[in-house]
Parts: sequence; structure tokens; C-alpha cells
Amino acid sequence: MESIQSMKQNIRALKKQKAELSAAAPNRKKVKKIQRKGKLLKRQTRHLGRAAKLAAAAKAAEAVAKEAAEKAAAAVAKAAEASAG
Repeated sequence: MESIQSMKQNIRALKKQKAELSAAAPNRKKVKKIQRKGKLLKRQTRHLGRAAKLAAAAKAAEAVAKEAAEKAAAAVAKAAEASAG
């Protein structure tokens, strides 16, 4: 699957093509085709962005949980050491 940056580049290229077609002899069918491609790319970009955001949030939550577990384990070890000693 493409990256978000490459998709955005493709969207920009499609916008340029659309502008060139409109400036020359506007062929309605070609313009509509380009618009449809652009809309699909924009939708895919949004979905990829949302997925990346969720993945980053999950990774951050996992890191926080791991850190909390390490702190808890250290506290338990410290308490066991204090009661034994």
C-alpha cells in the first residue's frame, strides 16, 4: 500500500491534470474521471491517516502499561525485600 505522502503527491498531480484539461478543451468525461480518482485517493489518505493515528495511540498506551507494570514489579520487590530484611 502507498504511503500518505505519495498519495498526496498523486492528488496534486491529478489537480494539475484537471487544470490543464480545463484550460485546453474541457473534455467532461476526462475531467470527471480525474475528479473521481482524486476523491478515491483523498478517501484512502484519510483512512490511512486514521489507521496510523490509532496505531500510534495503541503503541503509546502499550508503552505506558509496560512502564506501570515495571514500576509495580519494582515496588513489590522492594516491599518483599523490606519484609525479609
